[in-house]
Amino acid sequence: MKITRQLARLEPMVLHPVHGLSDEEWHHAPAGSWTVAQIVEHLAVSVDLVAQLFEERGELPPRRRRSRPHETVLRHLVLLSGRIPRGLNAVAAAVPSDEPEPDMATAQFRMGVELMRYLAETWPSEVRESVFLRHPYLGDLNLPEWVRFHYVHSRHHMQEIRERLRWLGKEVA
Repeated sequence: MKITRQLARLEPMVLHPVHGLSDEEWHHAPAGSWTVAQIVEHLAVSVDLVAQLFEERGELPPRRRRSRPHETVLRHLVLLSGRIPRGLNAVAAAVPSDEPEPDMATAQFRMGVELMRYLAETWPSEVRESVFLRHPYLGDLNLPEWVRFHYVHSRHHMQEIRERLRWLGKEVA
């Protein structure tokens, strides 16, 4: 199943490159940029919040997608191209704290991914396809679409993490 493959790639993609960073490296970035810890916390909060909301809504009756035309266009653009346009700001709930605790952020990321994996593997396909959560820019997304979004979103932020690692003088794979 495509969504379980994408979920399986999230943890290695995000957490392997930052394994072994010192506390100073986690919290050091160029002025005006998020630190590695802030990027990981942003991804962790995003995936964990969505997973929890899906878990809560899994028992609700199916409903139809609600999206405005511009959301539909942007949804198709992001999910099919695999790229997030520049200039979209994080929603308030996913803005990282000033100095996130790296161990907490990585644990939250793992737990969110694991809950999404559990839902993807246990929910019947009709439930995965008919339970929607609203994305602030893309409109309603079902579980497979949210998994795809998190995959694309993580890849987007991995470019920033690689930039931070180069800036810190770390070898980047």
